[in-house]
Amino acid sequence: MAANTSTISLPRWVKEFSPRPKEYVKGLFKTLAFLKMKEYERESEVFRGKYKTSLHQFEKKIRSQKKERFDAWDDYLLWKGFEEARQKIPKEYTFKDKV
Repeated sequence: MAANTSTISLPRWVKEFSPRPKEYVKGLFKTLAFLKMKEYERESEVFRGKYKTSLHQFEKKIRSQKKERFDAWDDYLLWKGFEEARQKIPKEYTFKDKV
């Protein structure tokens, strides 16, 4: 999959605010990505605490149940989504030297 790249023009205030504006903006984007990753970790932790197990073990449990529990499946889908999004962030948000 090809990486999406964007070129942005920095506003004048950023150039006036920081002696190294490109590094400043890269730092902001890295911080935002890190905060989003932490948010997904917190959401996953809620499910880990609720079910007292890992996502992998929870998946095996709900797939093996004879009677479908919709609330558990809803939680599974949310939990899996949070984990996939958390794992995707470090892969997707890479920064090259050129900003």
